[in-house]
Amino acid sequence: MLKIGIIIGSTRPGRNAEQVAKWVYDFASKRNDAEYELVDLKDYHLPLLDEAYPASFGQYSNEHTKAWAEKIKSLDAFIFVNGEYNHSIPGALKNA
Repeated sequence: MLKIGIIIGSTRPGRNAEQVAKWVYDFASKRNDAEYELVDLKDYHLPLLDEAYPASFGQYSNEHTKAWAEKIKSLDAFIFVNGEYNHSIPGALKNA
């Protein structure tokens, strides 16, 4: 079965993305053609520019980065829920 991650892409205190993502999860979970999972970027504590190599190399030295990479690898598709900051996505999501 298809595994879809609903990724909360903002880590700011007081963010609205969490409530919206939970609504998306509740709505999507009524379907029976895929499995849905909430994935909160804030739970992975990814510091900015923390790895020696770009993510495309897949050579991670830190456990938190390895955990994030494994979670993303375990999913087949993604729904990103995040705010818009200066006409772009949040910095934490860019860094992930």
